[in-house]
Amino acid sequence: MKQSDDIKLFLKAIPNSYGQVFFSDQRLFAGILLVVTFFDLYAGVFGLLSVIITNLVGFLLGFDKKTISKGVFGFNSLLVGLGLGVYFEPSLYLVLVILMGAILTLLIAVSLQGVIGKYALPYLSIPFLLSIWVMTLATKEFTALGISERGIYTFNDLYTIGGDPLVRIYEWWNDLQLPKSLRVYFISLGAILFQYNLLSGIILSIGLLLFSRISFSLSLIGFYTAYLFYEIIGADISELSYSYIGFNYILTSIAIGGFFIIPSKRSYLWVVLLIPIVAMITISLSRVFAIFSLPFYSLPFNLVVLLFLYALKFRLRPSVKL
Repeated sequence: MKQSDDIKLFLKAIPNSYGQVFFSDQRLFAGILLVVTFFDLYAGVFGLLSVIITNLVGFLLGFDKKTISKGVFGFNSLLVGLGLGVYFEPSLYLVLVILMGAILTLLIAVSLQGVIGKYALPYLSIPFLLSIWVMTLATKEFTALGISERGIYTFNDLYTIGGDPLVRIYEWWNDLQLPKSLRVYFISLGAILFQYNLLSGIILSIGLLLFSRISFSLSLIGFYTAYLFYEIIGADISELSYSYIGFNYILTSIAIGGFFIIPSKRSYLWVVLLIPIVAMITISLSRVFAIFSLPFYSLPFNLVVLLFLYALKFRLRPSVKL
């Protein structure tokens, strides 16, 4: 393969790494995702850096370049970079941690591709989970890393970046009068990219609507099924708001209802049936992981989607319509 072809594949891998977060290969939608990650400037920078490192190391180690160009390795690394970039103050020490995290995420992804790939199962965001848990626990001993205070001094950061106009825009969007459930939906959507604000979620929802009405409808169905389930069983619905875990329901719905399964009435029905299970797993994991002071992130989404896809392989009469 010519060097120019390698460069094209490498450059293609960057936006595709963003699109893969929402199971999308739409280049323009990927561009929207990239822009949204920069709503937290440093998180966006470290997310992009992590993607570049993972894809570059993948090329250097001789992994399949066409596979890398699809973004299937880079998207997990993107999430690791965003997570660490949000949590820590920017520094050279953090760059080193990002480097290690990006390489570790790549190795986990490639290994999982060999382990569960032989069962024709996706590894989803498991590499991200394993890598960021390792990094989170390890960095507790890294005294040179400073915990980010950007969330505390949000207005100061916004003023530094864009002055009074940016601060006013931010205030206007966040003071927007919306029903509580819709507000939590938007914030949960933005939380997929570690952006915990209303504007990010609104932009992402518009992007979903423009580029995949099926994914958009599923995101609403999944979230509101969970919201209703919380109401019915009397669970603490405020948990959806302050812990941003609503994205598990959104991702599960898109994955089951319209990506791994051909969209149909049956796939939508299974979304409605599976979301309460995701909710119960989410509630139980919140107690378990609290012991270790670790966020469980997208673990419920990964567990339910993989269990469901694996179980379908044992049907006596498989059907493309589910």
